[in-house]
Amino acid sequence: MYISIVFLPFLAAILSGIFGRSLGVKGVYIINITCLCITTLLSFLAFYEVVICNSPVSIELFSWIKSEHLNIGWSFYFDELTVSMLIPVLIVSVLVHLYSIGYMGEDPHQQRFFSYISLFTGLMLVLVTGNNFLVMFLGWEGMLICLKWYNYLNFLFNNCNLFFKQISNKYNKIILNIKKNFFTLAYYSNNNLNDIKDKKRRKLSSYERIGPHNIDIISIIIGSTLGDTHLEKRKKGIGTRIIFEQCSKNVEYLMWFHKYLSIRGYCSESIPKLKKRIKKEGTFFSYRVFSYTFSSLNWLHSMFYYFDKLQNKYVKIIPLNIEEYLTPLALAIWFMDDGSKCGSSAKIATNSFTVKEILFLSKILIEKYSIKSSIVSDGRNKGYCLYIYKCSMPLFSSLIKRYMLPSLYYKLNGY
Repeated sequence: MYISIVFLPFLAAILSGIFGRSLGVKGVYIINITCLCITTLLSFLAFYEVVICNSPVSIELFSWIKSEHLNIGWSFYFDELTVSMLIPVLIVSVLVHLYSIGYMGEDPHQQRFFSYISLFTGLMLVLVTGNNFLVMFLGWEGMLICLKWYNYLNFLFNNCNLFFKQISNKYNKIILNIKKNFFTLAYYSNNNLNDIKDKKRRKLSSYERIGPHNIDIISIIIGSTLGDTHLEKRKKGIGTRIIFEQCSKNVEYLMWFHKYLSIRGYCSESIPKLKKRIKKEGTFFSYRVFSYTFSSLNWLHSMFYYFDKLQNKYVKIIPLNIEEYLTPLALAIWFMDDGSKCGSSAKIATNSFTVKEILFLSKILIEKYSIKSSIVSDGRNKGYCLYIYKCSMPLFSSLIKRYMLPSLYYKLNGY
């Protein structure tokens, strides 16, 4: 019973971490909550035996170091203080697990998250029940590692790109292969290793990609979707990909967009090629960037599109919660996409949106950033644009200029 109190949370962490994809989100919920509840009930039984019946328990599994004058073992001790600490620790852990089911409901990494918090609970129990300083030290350090794990991963992903960039000039092909394999192993560490090695199977299951997506990536996707980018449902609706298109005049901006996504594993590293399309207005030359398909981008597609049964296609709209995601970076991407000079100020092309939607965007700009704007006609039957007032241009420029390409500063009209 006493060994189960310590090791049941580790069992839940191992099952969630290694078999999380096979078990599914609900399976991980059941395993983690069940293991924690059983551990809590066992802690009450331990409290009865140790405190009420006055029967402390000492358990030694094996010896770590055994010499003439030094004998350190992997051992646990359950006395009155220990079992008194176990009950509040486990009750709080169960409540945290239950709360996380709703709080993390839309997160794409729920299996990994529950694996970490169960591991954290197990290490906390090791710290509480350890019978010597070495066991207690391992429990304490393990807790700190669990708390800092995401920070370590963020540091790793943010800095390894710089490392590869500095040495890739001389060994370009070798480094690109190492980099590609490194990110594949890092992002898919919970997958079956055979799937990682098998490129064909990985391509067939590309819609299973689930990120990660930080706030900058989300801002760029949302900012460009307000402009010319399209979000396309693929694999019979299982995943979504980004289609970013620019005319041949904006090739520098498109190449920057492609590079930003490719070095983060969102699209192929192959340079986009110039495509020719014939329209009613004449020949149109453009570049296109296609991202990989991500199931974790479906929520963005649901935000920006609704299915029109009359037209039998998806129609882009302005989401009602766009204010939450309209960061300065998203504003900059939107302006680089569809912004231009207009007299002594600037405007943003919003021709595909309705007047009501453009008014809604104008209201968000004034409420969130104190940027004054209005609607102006873009010509007969060409829709309307969002005109930024001249008095708001200094503030608007200060918000977005640091994110813009220098070659596109001219759109700010000198501000």
